[in-house]
Amino acid sequence: MSSREYFAKVAEEWDALRSGFFSESVREKALALAGIGAENGPGLTAADLGAGAGFVTQALLAAGLAVFAVDRSAEMLAELRKRFGAAGRLTTLEGEAGRLPLPDASVDFVFANMFLHHVDDPQGAIVEMARILRPGGHLVITDLDSHTHGFLLAEHHDRWPGFARTDVSAWLRRAGLADAAVDCCGENCCADACDGSDSARISIFAASAKRPVLGVRLADADPDAVAGYARELWSNARPLLCAESVLSAVARGLGVRSPLIPRMATGFCSGLSRCCGPCGAFSAGVMALGMALGRDSGRDDLDETYGPVQEFREFFLERYGALECRTLTGHDLGTHEGHMAYREAGLKTTLCAPLLEAAAAQVIRILKEQQR
Repeated sequence: MSSREYFAKVAEEWDALRSGFFSESVREKALALAGIGAENGPGLTAADLGAGAGFVTQALLAAGLAVFAVDRSAEMLAELRKRFGAAGRLTTLEGEAGRLPLPDASVDFVFANMFLHHVDDPQGAIVEMARILRPGGHLVITDLDSHTHGFLLAEHHDRWPGFARTDVSAWLRRAGLADAAVDCCGENCCADACDGSDSARISIFAASAKRPVLGVRLADADPDAVAGYARELWSNARPLLCAESVLSAVARGLGVRSPLIPRMATGFCSGLSRCCGPCGAFSAGVMALGMALGRDSGRDDLDETYGPVQEFREFFLERYGALECRTLTGHDLGTHEGHMAYREAGLKTTLCAPLLEAAAAQVIRILKEQQR
């Protein structure tokens, strides 16, 4: 009997069977590692791989997430829909570990509970998990440590006798994930052989990692190239505005792709949209630093971002003597007269273009210094 046939056979009774193997504390540990709680779940999306009858899916739905439950067993998914379909945030998908039925960068979280030991290629499965994660997204795997209980492979149709934690950690890193950690879950999986000749008590590990927000290593980011991108965007036939140009240039240099760029910067251009506020290049530099170093939750350290922002502010003041658009240009760009005078003086080319270049390049230099 294959694992597919096995799970089709036990689908209706799987949740009761599962409760004899491991407890709800496994999924509680998984959600805690991902930083999911009722206060931050709504609006986020998760993939539950090897979802079965919905052990992890249930907790994700309760936290307010939209869930893509993926399993190779149509019978298991039918059972899951019967139990949780009324939630309205559940999508069930038949799929294999090596070819997940989800687009690139489509979910905020991926969970794989007791899934990896059933797949043919565990390392390849982790690469697929990383593929569907959005930048900054979290992956959490809970599975069995290495063991010698052969009856689990024969009777429970496991493909692998658990895993060495060092192997799992290496697979996470090779998949391009960051902050990889593999530790004890604090729970055991217990099972008995059908004939009573053997029993298993196997520790469960919890592995977590993140897909980096940055698609380029900071060591490879080039300040001069980013400065050139900013000038190009500012000066071409259909130019971006000042804040848009700086944020887009830094994002390109760091390999960040988001539909929010450059649109999130538009309101900061021409001194907060021509009301004599901060220079758009300065505002965009602060946004770019936050994009690279900002917090994922209220539990994270503020100083990781605040220090670099203060350094950027000091750079700007030392070089240009001011942060305000009106002071820097000598014109009120909120008025027609001021805008025309700015254009007639050629300040777009003589003042703003080099200023944009310097701001974009300095963001990259500060980030590179932070890494050292």
